[in-house]
Amino acid sequence: MPSPTPTSRRRRTALLALLPVPALALVPMLAAPALAATVTPGDVVIQEVYGGGGNSGATYTHDFVELHNSSGAAVSIEGWTLQYSSATGTFDARNVLKLTGSIPAGATSLIQLGKGAGGTTALPSPDAEGTIAVSVTSGVFALSDASGTLACTGAACGSDPAVLDLVGWGTATTFSGTAPAPATSNTTSIARRAATGENSTDFVAGAPTPESTTGGATGPTDPTDPPDPTDPPGTVVPIAEIQGTGASSPLAGRTVTTEGVVTAVYATGGLSGYVIQTGGTGGPIDPAAKAASTGLFVYSPDTVAAARIGDSVRVTGAVSEYNGSTQITVRSGGLSAADTPAPAVRPVTLDRFPTDAAEREGLESMLYQPAPGDFTVTDVYETHRFGEVVLAIGDAPHRQAGDTHRPGPEATAIQQAQAAQTVLLDDGRTTNFGQNPTQPMSYLSTEEPVRVGSHPTFTRPVVVAFSFDRWRLNPTGPWTSPGTDGIDFEDTRTDAPAEVGGDLQVGTFNVLNYFTTLGDSVPGCVPYTDMDGTGTSVREGCAPRGAWDAAGLARQQQKIVSAISATGGDVVGLMEIENSARLGEEPDEATATLVAALNARDGAGTWAYVPTAGAYAAHGSDGGQDVITNAIIYKPALARPVGDAQVLVGDPAFSNAREPLGQVFVPVAPDGREGTPFLFVVNHLKSKGSKDAADANLPADPVQGNSRTSRLLQAWALDTWVADTQARLGVQDVLLGGDFNAYTQEEPLHVFYDKGYVDVASTHDPEGWSYSFDGAVGSLDHVLANRSAAARITGADDWGINGPESPLALYSRQRTNVVELNEEGPFASSDHNPLVLGLAGGFTDAPGDSTPTPTDAPTPSDAPTSTGGAAPSGTSTGSTTPGSASSMPGSTAAGAPSGRLPRTGAELAPIALTALGLLVLGGAAFALRYRLRR
Repeated sequence: MPSPTPTSRRRRTALLALLPVPALALVPMLAAPALAATVTPGDVVIQEVYGGGGNSGATYTHDFVELHNSSGAAVSIEGWTLQYSSATGTFDARNVLKLTGSIPAGATSLIQLGKGAGGTTALPSPDAEGTIAVSVTSGVFALSDASGTLACTGAACGSDPAVLDLVGWGTATTFSGTAPAPATSNTTSIARRAATGENSTDFVAGAPTPESTTGGATGPTDPTDPPDPTDPPGTVVPIAEIQGTGASSPLAGRTVTTEGVVTAVYATGGLSGYVIQTGGTGGPIDPAAKAASTGLFVYSPDTVAAARIGDSVRVTGAVSEYNGSTQITVRSGGLSAADTPAPAVRPVTLDRFPTDAAEREGLESMLYQPAPGDFTVTDVYETHRFGEVVLAIGDAPHRQAGDTHRPGPEATAIQQAQAAQTVLLDDGRTTNFGQNPTQPMSYLSTEEPVRVGSHPTFTRPVVVAFSFDRWRLNPTGPWTSPGTDGIDFEDTRTDAPAEVGGDLQVGTFNVLNYFTTLGDSVPGCVPYTDMDGTGTSVREGCAPRGAWDAAGLARQQQKIVSAISATGGDVVGLMEIENSARLGEEPDEATATLVAALNARDGAGTWAYVPTAGAYAAHGSDGGQDVITNAIIYKPALARPVGDAQVLVGDPAFSNAREPLGQVFVPVAPDGREGTPFLFVVNHLKSKGSKDAADANLPADPVQGNSRTSRLLQAWALDTWVADTQARLGVQDVLLGGDFNAYTQEEPLHVFYDKGYVDVASTHDPEGWSYSFDGAVGSLDHVLANRSAAARITGADDWGINGPESPLALYSRQRTNVVELNEEGPFASSDHNPLVLGLAGGFTDAPGDSTPTPTDAPTPSDAPTSTGGAAPSGTSTGSTTPGSASSMPGSTAAGAPSGRLPRTGAELAPIALTALGLLVLGGAAFALRYRLRR
């Protein structure tokens, strides 16, 4: 019968990105969702269900259900009942079958049910009989230790203590987990391949394979493919002949005997099998020249307990293809010692793991010893769910195509090719830890962090496996602990950013929905919860997006404060902070709270913030349009704000994004000298997470994702506004920082490159990146310097404290699993890496000189030149009276309004048409899987 393979589960992530949903913060997407009612299977489970018996086209004359005892001892089912319900009905006394006797250890009990008028083959001798007429396509079976009829329906059955196992399939509304098992037909049954309690993934549809405690299926032999008449019973067929040279076995459906050396055993964890390999095979291999694999997975709950690594064994069983992997199913009595011990197996060694599917087929189920540098961790986003670490072949994680190439056919081809350059490091288990949080999740720990970009060193060989359309490397036994898994992950964490030089450090930091308005204080808020049911962060139902309660805020704040402090930043732009004014709170209340926490750590007066209320009021607004906003914090001893904040308000291009926030600063030296001013603008453009109307008639762009037209229009509007602001304020040097939601070579960034701006990080830290998504890394966060400001940059670093981490290390994921990854400190303080750069101060020659008189800013088409000379590097310390920018000594009066006429939107029509023309790209459209981010 169909059975588990070396990895019995499927990732369920892609569909979320295809649904039209409101733009949401990332924290809810990362927080653990509430689980559906799930029956955790015990030792005896419903193994197979078939309702097409006796119908047109059916082979078997009867419907049936199989029960399987996976334990090592007989289990009494005396007094138990098997109960049936239609897909949308209720359990009925007429469909209750009373069970008797017991099921032997490791055995399968066959229950024969209703008979149809057709069919050609009787079932094997059944262990029990009933008359229940099972639906062909959909229905519900419950295994119960109660004698009476179950009264539960729907999700209530999942929590009914009388229900030992529950299987709903097809269109059933009663099932275990989040969805029913697949539908069946006259020629297909559903058979268990895992035991997580999730019907939708625990069962697969396929040809019925009835088995009883007295024997297996009695179906006729295929007359077109008889066994080789020259092979007498017991003839040993080499594993290579079973595997064949193609994608599937030429012997599928036949019962064969083969021999090999046991190389891996999965007696626990759900795989219920072992791996054998022809003795003496392995060693250095050229996959392009090798024809057939000499390894084979043996599915055998009946014999796995007797298998030992290194044993030379003989097995007899049916060959099949399960989920794309060749296997042999061995029943009780089908395992024995080989007559002659075989030579030892040697692990395969390769110059490079192949990317060609046919070459990988030649390695299926073989023992393999990776060399140092063969793989790099490229994704850990779902490692906490299924124990899968995504590895890139080679010495670097995959790079987002839009980070290295302009959007177009070449970039699309590069992105699509990455799938073939990827392999999963699996854990030899079938556990869904999201549904089983009390089981320690695989690979992840605080003692040995598994991070994107780290290189694993394999101290023991692994088994090459294939299932669910993915190639995998399995340990030779179920994963148990970091100290025993045979894999050492490189520790890539650093205590501080790389040295960037300069007299002033400027940075950006996404604070991942730092809200001081808490979910538990706002009516209607619904929380995400931990494994104990305690709220951790806001899920839905209200405007706040951050911590659920004060305890959650304290965890989040500690991480953010320690991270910002450790960056060494002197002027820092913040994204995704609460827009307190929009929530009816005091303007900048959240920013002020964060600054107070920073001062509590770094010393009173060390930090201040740029107030925004006056800038919005100058434009007749009471605050930004979104509940998250941008902010700027700074160290008054090292940077003096000049004038008030500048905000781009009322531009229709930013109707679906956060308004840019700018401030002019003058560097301050330890001796009081003041340097050359610069305009620092913090940005957060439209996310890739949801579509907008501007893209409605454009072909899908798998590189740039959703809302690319919005981001392009926002880039143009930002460029125009900055040029106007430069001219009005008389400042020449400009730094544009923040989350542009565009990778380095995407169209919005080229708007600024074409005007002479330089991407600071790619110039000074070309290997750095800020964000990890869908198995590839890249920079959504940037600081762009115009030509005169670029001449002052002395270095930059994308400090990798957030992007490489598992999401379970975030504050909002505390107590998601019994293994706790959330801990104090800067790591996983957000999901974006902070960027810090060094800036030469451009100081005057003598102490006490006044701030240089700003020169007239050039028009947007001019190429500014630097006015500031390089100065010795080093950051001074000091303190001053804490407060906001307007209270700092030397602040000027409020800046005058820009004087620009309000836009009606009509002038954007030519821009939009141009954007559409620029963005119509060739290539086939396909569904995008972008995390919802704001």
